[in-house]
This record gives sequence, structure tokens and C-alpha cells, in this order.
Amino acid sequence: MIIYHHAKIFTVDEQNNIFEQLWIEDGRIVYVGPAKDTPPDAELIDLQGAYVTPGLIDIHAHVGTWAEVTEDINDANEYSEPFTPLMHALDSVDIRHFSFQHALEGGVTTVQTGPGSANVIGGIWSILKTAGPTLASRVLIERSGLKGALGENPKNVFGNQYKRKPMTRMAIAQLLRDGFQRASRLNEQEQTDQINHNTELRPFIEVLQGDMPLRIHCHRADDIMTAIRIAKEFNVELHLEHCTEGHLIVDAVKKSGFHATLGPYMLTPSKYETRHSTPAIAAIFKEHNIPFAIMTDHPFVPIQYLKYCATEAIRYGLDEETAIKSITINAAKLVQLDHRIGSLEAGKDADFVVWSHPIFETEAKVLQTYVNGKKYYEAE
Repeated sequence: MIIYHHAKIFTVDEQNNIFEQLWIEDGRIVYVGPAKDTPPDAELIDLQGAYVTPGLIDIHAHVGTWAEVTEDINDANEYSEPFTPLMHALDSVDIRHFSFQHALEGGVTTVQTGPGSANVIGGIWSILKTAGPTLASRVLIERSGLKGALGENPKNVFGNQYKRKPMTRMAIAQLLRDGFQRASRLNEQEQTDQINHNTELRPFIEVLQGDMPLRIHCHRADDIMTAIRIAKEFNVELHLEHCTEGHLIVDAVKKSGFHATLGPYMLTPSKYETRHSTPAIAAIFKEHNIPFAIMTDHPFVPIQYLKYCATEAIRYGLDEETAIKSITINAAKLVQLDHRIGSLEAGKDADFVVWSHPIFETEAKVLQTYVNGKKYYEAE
């Protein structure tokens, strides 16, 4: 057993306590709480007054799939077709990619990564730890959502560049509906056969059966409403990705009952539909009690700057407690992994970060990052 002490340990659970000791055994947290007598055989590590938080979680990123050097070898977008539901993140992820190291340097221990937003239907996302010896050892959820995209991205790639469908938002919506319509017409046995044979309808059936959500990239208010409308038509769970103009239609988003991953902030508008992007949306969603997480959309904001994205939301009115939860426990809840990660509680994975100062202070620097109780990063 390893016991970390002489630190301010922020649990970021429901009680949101600050304790003095963190006990780890076999990659799991066995105790976090006030200082108490330690077992004689335990290894004691003095953190010398540092600050400890749960490992950070980014549930919308392209870590390990985006080449980041030349678009020619980008493995996040399959540009050959606008409708590629069988593409799977795990077949593109390179666990040796330097973006995983950057994640650890920023205290990020879990990411949801996968296809980008060039395609109307891009494929399947996965949720991974950012460290571990093999890809299989890192996987938390292999099939965590069917990724789709509305708006300018598929229009620009296929319509404007390739002069093919979809050229309009109407065609994008039709392509998105097409998979659900075909899957909905199958009887129970036919759906089982489609899943067993891993056909292109398999992901739509999984979404229809509630085995994973639909994750739709949507910036403009009308695209957000299109995503909501289609999800309601087929009675499926929707996760709004970006939801950039959500603050302009906040009552409609709240009424939908769906949640969102917000961001990335700190970018100039890369396209017309992101011109209304503002970090103030996080505080507005909090005020309206709409569940959300904050993302980097790495590499658009580098993954190591996830905490700065939450910090920016604080500058625009979000309280600090909600800000840290948006990149830890609340992110974990949105992907149904809060039983394992997102807070420092007994029984959970020992994913945690040691900071030089409180996380949102300007001077705060990651000193150490741990995944499953093992130290994978230490500042020089």
C-alpha cells in the first residue's frame, strides 16, 4: 500500500471535501480522508504541501488519431464517403502518439477520442485512459457513441470540395436519418443478425437499443435543433457536441433533456458558424441546470490546456466548483463512468494529479500524474 500525505486532497465528490491522506493499493483508492495511523508496512510519500485533484477527463478530443503534423496522414476523418458508420476509433488510435504524453503533462488521465466531424456519420468513439502498456489495457468503453456532424464541416468537405452530396443541410439531415430509418424497419431477429455481422446498420441499432448514444457535432442554433429533432424522431439518447449557440436557445436545449460537451474556447472563429462561441455558455448552462462537460477538441485546443478551458469559463462567470467538476466528475457522469473515475473516493481507480498550487491559480503546474495508481508523468 502507498499512502500520500502532507497535501490538500480535493475529493471533488458530492461532499467536495479537502483531506490530508490518500491511500492506494493495487491501482485503486482504498482511503481518502483525515490523517490517521498508517499500517506499518505502508510506503509513505510526502507531497510537501502540494494540491491533489482527480485526474482530468476530456470527453471530446481526437487524442492519438489526429496526425497534427500533416493532414495527409490524418486518421480521424475517413474522407472517402460522407457515411462511414463502421469506422472505429480503436482502429486509428496510436498509443505512442505524443498527444498522450501531452495529456499526462496537463493532468488528463481519460479521454473520449475518435472520428472527426468531416463526415455526416463518422464512426464509433472510444473512451481510454491516457497511459498503460497496451491499447486494450487503456480501454474503458470500446463503443462509447456514434459520431455524426451537422453544418459546415460535411458541406465544405463533400459539397464544396468534392462536389457531391451533401451540399446542403437538408442532405445532411437526410443522410443522418437514413441509417435510423433502415435500422428501424428491421425486426428483432434481423437487428440481431446485423449486429452479429457488424454491418453498417449495427451502430444505428445499438443507438436505437440504448447501448450507446448518438453524439452530434452541432454549432449553429438551427443545427442544434435539427439534432434534437432527429433524436426525438427516433427516441434515442443524444449528446450535443460543441453546442456552440446553445446559449441563444437555452430554453429549447433545457426542454430537450439532452446534455452537452461545450467548447473548445480560446479560438478565433474558424468558420462562420462558430462566430458566436463564448465561454459564458458554461455559466448560462449552469444557471439553467443543463448538465455539461468542457472539452478541448484536441488538437484544436491542445489537450494539456484542458484546465485552462475550464479556467476561461470561470472568467466568464462559472463558479470554481462547477468548473473543476466539468472536467472531472461531471464529465465522468455524462459518459456513465462515475463509478470508476472523476473523483477521489474509496473503490475508484487511482487516477490523480499533484499540482504545485490550487488548480485554477495562474501558477498551478502539474507536478505528477498518476493513472491506475502508477506515476506516468513527473515534472522535471
